[in-house]
Amino acid sequence: MTRSGAERAVIVICDSLRADLITPETAPFLSELRGRAAFFAAHRSVFPSTTRASAASIATGCRPARHGLLGNTMALDEGEGLVCRSAGAPDFRDRMRRATGRTLHVPTLAERLRWHGEDSVSCANVSPGAAYFQDPDGHGWVYHSAGSFGPGLVPIQDPASAGLTKGIAGDRVMAERFCSDIIEHRAPSLAILWLSEPDYTGHHAPLGSPQHLTAIAGADALVKQVFDTVRRLDPAGEDILFVAGSDHGMETVADAIDLTALLVAAGLKQSRESPDVVVAPNGTAATLYFADPEGELVGQVARFLAGENWVGELFTGERLAAAGLPTDTPMRIAVSLAGEDRANPHGIRGYAPIVQDPSDNESKIGFGQHGGLSPNEQHPFLVIEGGGFTAGIREQPSSLVDIAPTVLRHLHLDHDDMDGRALPRELGER
Repeated sequence: MTRSGAERAVIVICDSLRADLITPETAPFLSELRGRAAFFAAHRSVFPSTTRASAASIATGCRPARHGLLGNTMALDEGEGLVCRSAGAPDFRDRMRRATGRTLHVPTLAERLRWHGEDSVSCANVSPGAAYFQDPDGHGWVYHSAGSFGPGLVPIQDPASAGLTKGIAGDRVMAERFCSDIIEHRAPSLAILWLSEPDYTGHHAPLGSPQHLTAIAGADALVKQVFDTVRRLDPAGEDILFVAGSDHGMETVADAIDLTALLVAAGLKQSRESPDVVVAPNGTAATLYFADPEGELVGQVARFLAGENWVGELFTGERLAAAGLPTDTPMRIAVSLAGEDRANPHGIRGYAPIVQDPSDNESKIGFGQHGGLSPNEQHPFLVIEGGGFTAGIREQPSSLVDIAPTVLRHLHLDHDDMDGRALPRELGER
């Protein structure tokens, strides 16, 4: 299919904003918009429900099983055995390419647009990994405080991004530039704005606290700023598809599980640093990698985990595929931790333990986290306006992987090789 015409798409992601926390009091604009746009009430994240895996799924229209980024952390063998690495580090995409021969296993939106000579721009105030894995091989422009890049991964001198900090102040500066420079003047076929809030505050304050609600309100105001810019340029909504959503939700952290220590104590891992089995913490989930993926240790560890009361869901063997994870890599076990449906001191429901991350010694107890399969973590929001979408609530299931094919359909480009599907424009359409 050949791309032609004036159509373009604008996506705004409010990191970690649970759909049930969008109320007229906390998020007045989004509350109003979902009443006059297409609102997807059964929208879900991917597993693990982490920002970096979610970013890759939004970018590719595929689940982690196909795109290959399996969470916020992954174990890589760079020549001396498996070692857990943060996928958020600025150099992770280079490490992944050296260790495996590639970054993502399937094309991103940026790459597909470049095939047709079209531009894409991403502005992200989240971790470098979440920013870079929207376009890890440099087909468009990516702006981030850790370093900005143009096509071919050519570094860009970008003082405006270099000075950004996470939080609503940095989000405001980035949104202003996104509206005035990216949307209005450069007008790429695809423009993505990824806000750090309310995720940043949710990780450092109780969910529903005054600080957290202020962060939600701040993100809501920035979505309105972008929407107003879009509709000033395209009042009828015929050319510019506007997509606002989040990547996952959050739950309150109840406890921290040192899974590595438990495996050592059970005689299932030689030492904390041994490469025989490596734990990759992913918040309220974890993935486990094995030096011998076909060996007996996989089954032994799976049986041990099945007896732990903090394990909610256990995936191994062919069950990994049902969770959207690969079955043919060194990652052979995934767990989602058991949650509790109770309210925190601010009335926000949902508690779960986390798997302790040795690289992060800051206490998370009582604050927000994500990564697992609980209803609250798996309840991001999605609102679409313009591009022929009629107003109304869509009750049929949708997912992060449906965003990319929806964008490509609007741009008159092929999208039938993805896990996701283009979402229905009309009420009642399947």
